[in-house]
Amino acid sequence: MNAECKRAQLKLSGGAGLFPAAAAAVEHFAEEARLDESACRNLIAACEQVCADALRRAGTDEGALEVTIEQFSDRIEIGIAHPGVIGPAVGLDAFLGKGTSEVEASGTYLLSRVDRVRYETIGQVSRMILVKYLPGAKTHAN
Repeated sequence: MNAECKRAQLKLSGGAGLFPAAAAAVEHFAEEARLDESACRNLIAACEQVCADALRRAGTDEGALEVTIEQFSDRIEIGIAHPGVIGPAVGLDAFLGKGTSEVEASGTYLLSRVDRVRYETIGQVSRMILVKYLPGAKTHAN
C-alpha cells in the first residue's frame, strides 16, 4: 500500500443491524473522494445489498462479515467477505439478477451502482469487490 491509499476494515458480527456502520464508512470515503450524491447513494446501496446477500447465504443473521474499504487515487474498492460461505462469491445472486426483489431481478442491480465487480475465493472465504472509479480517473484493469 502506498501513501495514496486510505483503508478501513470493519469486522461486523451481530447481523444486519450493523450494516449502517459499513454504510457510514462507505459514505465517508465517497464524500472524501468527492463522488456526487447519486454515486454515493449507489455505492452504499451496493455495499448493503452484498452484505445482506452474504448473511442470507450463510443461513444466519448472526454471521461475521469483513468489510474492507480502500481509496486509491483513481477508485474506491469495497470488499465484502464472509468466512465459512462455500461456493460462488457473496453477492453473486444480486449480480446475476437472482435476488428477491424486482430491482435485483433486473440482472443489472450491482453494475448499475458500481463500475466493476470482482470476486475472490480463498478456501472457505468468498469475497466480492465493488469498484467505483473516481471522476476523471482512467478506467483500467486493476
